[in-house]
Amino acid sequence: MTNRLFIAAEIPSSSFEKIFEIRNEIFKNNNSVRWEPLNKLHLTLKFLGDTPAELIDSIENSLDEIARKSEPIRAFFTEIGLFYKNKKPAILWLGLKESENLTNLAENIDNACVKLGFQKEKRKFTPHITLARLKGKENFSLINNFVNQKLPVEKFAITKINLFKSELRPSGSVYTILKSFNLKTEE
Repeated sequence: MTNRLFIAAEIPSSSFEKIFEIRNEIFKNNNSVRWEPLNKLHLTLKFLGDTPAELIDSIENSLDEIARKSEPIRAFFTEIGLFYKNKKPAILWLGLKESENLTNLAENIDNACVKLGFQKEKRKFTPHITLARLKGKENFSLINNFVNQKLPVEKFAITKINLFKSELRPSGSVYTILKSFNLKTEE
């Protein structure tokens, strides 16, 4: 049996308040964009895909070891952007300030997963959070207005990583936390 898994940093829900205020002001009553709900907003560190159930304990042990050695990460949002597929906007994302600690965390997780038989990440780690998956029917003048917003610098701490199971359903994906790992507490 396999589970579709990914590893993500947990972002404090309060850190999205200003972003949501800006979004709500721009989009007001326009519901052309299907926004990801707050409980699904996360920073993916490693997508594992279909994973044999017997590997879950080893993944959890590796994440526990990495978390115990990793300091909490100071972060803030830097920009809103678009990823394209076939030259069409497909993902509306929220970028995070790149930091050595965050990049190291992603690399350590990637390296641990490679030792367990997963593919090495080919793309450079670009910290971002998916805000919406676009279908082409959205109001792009509003999206462009949102993308061009200057974001306030609201600092927050990343203190936890989660191992998630993702189930694909007709209504969309459902994420379940299998286990959480607190980063090393500051002494």
